[in-house]
Amino acid sequence: MTQDYHQLEVWNRTMDYAVSVYKFAIGLPAEEKYNLASQLRRAAASAPLNIAEGSGSATNVEFARFLGYAYRSLKEVITGLELCQRLYPSSDERVLLSLIDEGNQISKMVYSLIRKLGETPQW
Repeated sequence: MTQDYHQLEVWNRTMDYAVSVYKFAIGLPAEEKYNLASQLRRAAASAPLNIAEGSGSATNVEFARFLGYAYRSLKEVITGLELCQRLYPSSDERVLLSLIDEGNQISKMVYSLIRKLGETPQW
């Protein structure tokens, strides 16, 4: 099962997404530095890290488990961004909507990969 995760489009997209979320989080109010901004960064970084770790799995079942972690991390980021919309309505709505949309697109890719591996997501 081991494969080079660098060749996975979903890994590359999650890497780019994590960078975008990090850049967005920098612009949050200072009081969010150790709260929402930190949580967004950790969850965004978790997605590509889990894909990379899972790609080294010995079985499809194990890889799918790590993809499930990545999927849930993406949903966490999306929810955090939606919370930002509510808490900070003066934030750049265009950027927020773009990040939310990209997160949803990537999470669909991850879900599709889980299914392609022949596994039923266990959440």
